Amino acid sequence: MRSASFVPGVRTEPRRAVGSGLLAELRQMSRVSKREEGLLNHVQAGAVLEVSARRVAELVELGKLTRHNFLGRTYVSVREVLERREADVKAGRPPRSIGQRIRAAAKVVSNYDTVNAAIDVVTPEPKKQNNTS
Repeated sequence: MRSASFVPGVRTEPRRAVGSGLLAELRQMSRVSKREEGLLNHVQAGAVLEVSARRVAELVELGKLTRHNFLGRTYVSVREVLERREADVKAGRPPRSIGQRIRAAAKVVSNYDTVNAAIDVVTPEPKKQNNTS
């Protein structure tokens, strides 16, 4: 009985070359994995960082995490993911400084004309009515 991989008339040298290329890539992946304390795909890294896989891809694009491509897949470093998690990076924009808040308030006030200011002073705020039965 012949093996399932035998195809009559097809030479096996190119297949061996492809196999040795995959083996070399696998060895490289193993070396990088040891150096980086392991490799995670984006979904796994997102679970560790409590963000989406898309956000992990954005972090890779921004250079915050290093991309490792092996065997047609993309991975990130466990070491870098854990460092980022320990850094406790907060979501959203950082708070504005006092100077930034004063400039923003001045911009609003500069767009507020005196007629509107006078109307706000003269016109009392409507009282809230409690509709309790």
